[in-house]
Amino acid sequence: MILEKIKNFIFPRRCVLCDKILPYGSKLENMHLCEDCKENFEFIKEPTCEKCGAMISNPEEQYCIRCNTKMPKYYDSGFGLLRYNDAVKESIHKIKYVGRKEYIDFYGKCIARTFRNRIREINPDYLIPVPIHKKRLLERNYNQSTILANAISKELLNYGIDILVNEDLISRVKNTKVLNKLDDSDRCLELSDAFFTFDLSGIEKVLIVDDIYTTGTTIDTMAKILKKAGVKEVYFVAIAVVDNL
Repeated sequence: MILEKIKNFIFPRRCVLCDKILPYGSKLENMHLCEDCKENFEFIKEPTCEKCGAMISNPEEQYCIRCNTKMPKYYDSGFGLLRYNDAVKESIHKIKYVGRKEYIDFYGKCIARTFRNRIREINPDYLIPVPIHKKRLLERNYNQSTILANAISKELLNYGIDILVNEDLISRVKNTKVLNKLDDSDRCLELSDAFFTFDLSGIEKVLIVDDIYTTGTTIDTMAKILKKAGVKEVYFVAIAVVDNL
């Protein structure tokens, strides 16, 4: 505890959305958002798409426009913590490209606290981070999805839920282009033969962990590979989900 206070004094905490230095003090140790950014921390609320977990405007609908138009075939369902707005976009950009990996611990704790009952109900054998290619790993020095999965796993222990992170079940063997600049068809083409796994017939369920769910192409491609290898059910959780409101 004392070491943590010293660390926070020397390396002050920053707002996870705007990166502004936060005030220091014993009563502020759990503060991760500045006052100006609290309204931009938009939790996903019901009603949500039964497939991808995105917010939908009509409570009588089962699926969002994206899933109604092109329903993902392979993963079973998923859920996310936040709506993907400009502030969250900038936060995740800082995590991936500016080295702000300390933000991930906060997001992991939020996910575990918010979805602990749902994760307990799914009861996955493992949390699986979306893998990145070894070349990109060397450039970035870390995989944000792995850090996120470990943060979720650690926080879940506080609720008596013990789910290990497993990075070895599936690997990325193709150094794909940045997918957020590609349309659906190009994403599918780029992700073809991007992942590799082996016989996983002894595994019942897995929960894929990612930072952003955009179109679902990456998650669904992974689910296809995992199910072909023998996994029975594949779910996902993400920091943010792009909606279609």
